[in-house]
Amino acid sequence: MKQFGKTRAQTVESRGAVAGCVVRGTGMNNQGIRIKVLYEQPKGHAGALQGTFIILDVGDNKHSDDLAHLLGRETNAEEVLRVNRRNFPSCLSVVNTNILVAEEAPVSGR
Repeated sequence: MKQFGKTRAQTVESRGAVAGCVVRGTGMNNQGIRIKVLYEQPKGHAGALQGTFIILDVGDNKHSDDLAHLLGRETNAEEVLRVNRRNFPSCLSVVNTNILVAEEAPVSGR
């Protein structure tokens, strides 16, 4: 049986995210998505990312083709949700903080 506890503890919802960091999708519907957040995401905030962000990679999921025109430019959660719901009206947002985790910061060379 797959356990979700470890991943959940690392989510943007539970840990927050600093402005400028890159977060990635962990759910089936946002698998492979990578996003650079432009505003701090407070710990404990449930729901969609706040402020604007840049989609760096749309990933490999059922929304990838629809999100392709947002790639590389500033967008926000409302726009992403509109795009998601064009073809999947009942879908939740792929940029919800409970299905995103911050990528590890690169370790500087010594």
